[in-house]
Amino acid sequence: MNAIITGATKGIGKAIAIAFCKEGYNLALCSRTLSDLESFKAELTKINPNIDIFIMSVDVSQKSEIIAFGDFVKSKWSTIDILVNNAGVFLPGEITKEADGNLEMMIETNLYSAYHLSRSIIPIMQTTKSGHIFNMCSIASFMAYPNGGSYSISKFAMLGMSKVLREELKPHNI
Repeated sequence: MNAIITGATKGIGKAIAIAFCKEGYNLALCSRTLSDLESFKAELTKINPNIDIFIMSVDVSQKSEIIAFGDFVKSKWSTIDILVNNAGVFLPGEITKEADGNLEMMIETNLYSAYHLSRSIIPIMQTTKSGHIFNMCSIASFMAYPNGGSYSISKFAMLGMSKVLREELKPHNI
């Protein structure tokens, strides 16, 4: 079994990677910092030395880098069972007061990264007529709150994308 996790070296992504490692999943992991990835790979190898672990430093807000990560993973595996679009960034702020560029940065990181990686990986899942995609949305994806600003907007969009993908991929058993 093969699983891809973005934002894999911290928080929820790290916990998911450890759980999959213990279950014997091969892992393809990305985050921004190569040294964090290398340390985490060593930690995972101690937990389960019988799995393959591929790592790549990726700024997921950069379309070319997230697509390169998808290509990297596809060069290693012919099947992909799980895609976890976990990478994200949170900057609190009110829409009228937050720094110019916050919306673009959070949309690029929180939404576009998942969009581009999913588009890269889904054809493999369609070929095998199987797979699971998990998009980490946050409570902010369905409940607005003060000081949520652009973060909430990006997560509302992520939930919308997730719902569309679910409908599009039902016929493919994904």
